[in-house]
Amino acid sequence: MKTETRFNIVKFINRGGTESFRVTGYNTEGKQVRKNFSTVAEATVCQQGLESEYRGLPKQDGELVSTRLSKQQIVEAELVYHQLGGRPILPAIRFYLENYREPSLRLALSKALDEFLESKKASNSRPDTVRSLEYKVGSFVAKHAEKSVCDVTPVDISAEIHRPGLSPVSKSNVRRALHAFFEWCATRKPQAYCFENPVKSIDPIKVDRDEPQILPLDSVKRLMHAAEAHKQGVCIPYVALGLFCAIRPTEITRLSWNEIDIKAATVTIGAKLAKMRQRRIVEIPKNALQFLVPHALSKTPIKGKNWRRDFDAVKAASGYGGRAGQQAELKPWTADVMRHTGISNHLAQHQHEGKTAAWAGNSPDVIQRHYKGLVRRNDSKAFWAIAPTAAKPARGKILPMRVAA
Repeated sequence: MKTETRFNIVKFINRGGTESFRVTGYNTEGKQVRKNFSTVAEATVCQQGLESEYRGLPKQDGELVSTRLSKQQIVEAELVYHQLGGRPILPAIRFYLENYREPSLRLALSKALDEFLESKKASNSRPDTVRSLEYKVGSFVAKHAEKSVCDVTPVDISAEIHRPGLSPVSKSNVRRALHAFFEWCATRKPQAYCFENPVKSIDPIKVDRDEPQILPLDSVKRLMHAAEAHKQGVCIPYVALGLFCAIRPTEITRLSWNEIDIKAATVTIGAKLAKMRQRRIVEIPKNALQFLVPHALSKTPIKGKNWRRDFDAVKAASGYGGRAGQQAELKPWTADVMRHTGISNHLAQHQHEGKTAAWAGNSPDVIQRHYKGLVRRNDSKAFWAIAPTAAKPARGKILPMRVAA
């Protein structure tokens, strides 16, 4: 805050060559005041007294006190003390520092979302991550298109998170997406789009984590037979990699045959492909190789153009439902069920959390807590013995290969 001074200090040279400092101005009666002093400190004390008197502030008696404050700052300090009515200044300063926020720019939610998604792309977020944020945050933005970011309230956020019909997991995912968006808006540089993140006032959703759902042994056999029978096994690479190598669906989607070494019996999940952005090598079990070899030679697309329709047909043939509109008699297909099935059988076979964790790209603690005891050891032996129903002549020459146990 800039305060206008009524009295100024002017430096001048006397006839004898010495310096003097003159305080000049007009008092409350309109009369000119001119007082000379030999030092600037004395002139400053006089100036402050005149300024205080002009503004009706009490005069301060006492000795001259040295200070680093400028003349303008001294005048402002006196005015601040006057406006505080005798209350101490430090608590007021602390309150200001703790609560003051730079004014936020008013920007429409839709434009802020566009900038947010661009920032995610620039920071190398995965396309799947960007699409998920665009869907979850975009749904909220569409309902509040007329609002600016700074107009959104916790009530608006709560209504979005606690929509009827959402499961606890879905609510948690929506809250996480909105939190990421508004945190970016609140901390954006050089100027924020809102004072604070309104999602912070909404308690996190408590989610009960059920044990992983797995496919029973007979269902695995039916699934593999259905995959073989459908369109010359077009879904075999995807299903075999998901079931017998326990590779995540999103990771399979990013794979090509370049990452699958049939001769070494390994799949390389590079940092760009892996969920956790950490490279790992997955050993391909013997039975999975038997399913994969013919398709490796013919380069069957791992996830082709009509993959969704084909995979739904394979699931339905094995007794499991596809997407919306599925037949009522079909069993529900749980997300990641093939991966959970492979991990559970691997642990039952090897009885070693660390080995299974390294193979599946998890931590030993996760393996121990979620997968132990889901499969009997005898069933795991039968699982790893599942093979193609009939030997198919391979097109091309296959080099000798090491087979993983």
